[in-house]
Amino acid sequence: MWHYVYILRNETGKQYVGQTADVDARLKEHNEGSVAATKGLRPWRIEWFCAFKEKRGAIEFEKYLKSGSGSSIRFRHIAPK
Repeated sequence: MWHYVYILRNETGKQYVGQTADVDARLKEHNEGSVAATKGLRPWRIEWFCAFKEKRGAIEFEKYLKSGSGSSIRFRHIAPK
């Protein structure tokens, strides 16, 4: 089963990074308000995603994108503001 790391963006330009096995279902959860971290910042749209064959790889890359150096790469190259 594939696992995905995704970046969402809302209308104000705020980004959210997460990982899931089903990007469409997860986006729906974010936009329905089922995710506490993004509930007050709706609506969201998918800005970017990538696939991993192993869940562990997706989890590690999600953590990296949320780190200092990963955020720099994210904002400069993957999903610039």
